[in-house]
Amino acid sequence: MTREFEICTVVQGENLTTFVQNLEKAQKSAIMVELRADSIREFNMDDLPILKGVVKVPSIFTLRHKKEGGLFTGTPAKQRQILHAAFSSGFTYVDISYHNPVLKELSAKDKRHLILSYHEHQETPELYDLLDTLDEMRLLKPAIIKIATFVDDQEDVLVLGALLKQREEDEKLVVIGMGKKGEITRFTFPTLGSCIAYVTMKGEKNIAPGMLTEADLLKKMESHYKQTSRSK
Repeated sequence: MTREFEICTVVQGENLTTFVQNLEKAQKSAIMVELRADSIREFNMDDLPILKGVVKVPSIFTLRHKKEGGLFTGTPAKQRQILHAAFSSGFTYVDISYHNPVLKELSAKDKRHLILSYHEHQETPELYDLLDTLDEMRLLKPAIIKIATFVDDQEDVLVLGALLKQREEDEKLVVIGMGKKGEITRFTFPTLGSCIAYVTMKGEKNIAPGMLTEADLLKKMESHYKQTSRSK
């Protein structure tokens, strides 16, 4: 089974000290990390260089506001200030939610490090609506497009699978089904073109429903690969 995707370990912590400890622990084995800075209570500009100073592997900086489905409770102005600073801090990528006004202020250079993300936490929209959203996101020319929706049944999984098949040549696209019933997308979609597989740290509270540890992800991938190989 060849791997054409990155496994990204999600790091979180209720305070800066715990976060840094988790980050150092994760980097002992992780090849990429997502820094969920929004999990840190009252995260501010002064914390940004501290995090960057600890990062040793390719990284994604995320400061998702509570209104966007994240944990950050500061003002939109404060979020805007930190996100702009994150681009100049040297993180590999900065994740920004679709419809966030800060997107209109990004330079072409910023967009080369942008993960443009769309999250629907209540349902999986109809395929034609998701295709319209994907086309609109492409207009912003981000480095990576990420689409994650809540999965309620097998039909939703099929919709997301059809969406992933619309990935253009050389396009970096991440498609994820959230929730327990979307778990299958986390270990099958990366082998079908979804370019990042997000995993949680063992023993940590899951920041996203249905996310697996790296060990569980690889185990399920291997099992699925063997099953599909036997059925051919």
